[in-house]
Amino acid sequence: MKLIPRTLGLALGLAVTSWHSAAVAQNSPASLFDEHVAAGLPRSFALPRPAGDERGAGIDQVVIEERLDTDVVYPDGSHATTYTGTANGVEAVFTRLGDTLSVSVFDEQAPSLGPARGVRRSPGAEPNDEIVLPAGMSAPTSSLLTNTPAARELQFWIFLHDQSGESNYAKFHSWYIAWWVQDMERTVKPGIPVKVIIKDHVPGVTDFDYHQGTDVQALAAFRSTADRYLYAMGATPSGLTKVMLFVNERPANWDGAYGKAFQGSTAAMATAAGPRHGVAHEFGHTLNARHEHAETRFPCVTNMSAYTPGLFSCRIYSGRNDVQIREHVWGELERHRDD
Repeated sequence: MKLIPRTLGLALGLAVTSWHSAAVAQNSPASLFDEHVAAGLPRSFALPRPAGDERGAGIDQVVIEERLDTDVVYPDGSHATTYTGTANGVEAVFTRLGDTLSVSVFDEQAPSLGPARGVRRSPGAEPNDEIVLPAGMSAPTSSLLTNTPAARELQFWIFLHDQSGESNYAKFHSWYIAWWVQDMERTVKPGIPVKVIIKDHVPGVTDFDYHQGTDVQALAAFRSTADRYLYAMGATPSGLTKVMLFVNERPANWDGAYGKAFQGSTAAMATAAGPRHGVAHEFGHTLNARHEHAETRFPCVTNMSAYTPGLFSCRIYSGRNDVQIREHVWGELERHRDD
């Protein structure tokens, strides 16, 4: 057997490595991803980072473990397909949406609790964002939810306000949705299917004036507006149908909060000026998750926590809030058991 001189062997090795990297880079991340997952899961392969990845350019060694069941539908009719796995040994969520791939990595270098748009937040107590009504009292302004048969799935409708500036669906999904639906499906386990429907440019809904009146009045009016839209679309509003208006500018009626929600009810609002877990936080309130059950798991905090300087989002609910959410869903199913 002939031995290859050490210097020649090293040169050949570098050439092969260079060729492999070039070959990987020639394929788009999305097409390369599709090719590998089509061969079955779990699957391990090298994946170039998609354009605009928050970690910068590079090539990751990824392991794709499973595909989530949650259906996320975007305004253009595309369905986001979400996968779980790791990137360079760190937990990650991978999303295929249209012709794009987005990656959300769970590491300690992830963006902090601070706003995604670079808005500075002052340390200190966070204004209360939950709206708790007296026992037996429903939100003011009539709602079409009363005595309506419940859909046998947990639906979250997110209406992107016309002035929210959210036009990049893949980025929105990676930032707010992918990791949240993973936690809902893997850990919270509400016991029924989860579906997320995102809408934009809906006249009469996404141009809603959320600055009007008090926080309670504005949120109740939006709930009625969203309910009417759902009925017009043939959907079934119920206690398991949650609606959110996602906005950019915070109104004065929020008193400095970064969102508002009816505790244990159906409607919420959140702002792009808030933390990364803002959508999960406000929807958490509608599912009866509570601030007092939130946890600090240094160096991060769970979804129902307020802003904490120096800590980032764990991107999960606490165990006690997981229970709160499950009990809320089961209670709604029991309430409509004979429908």
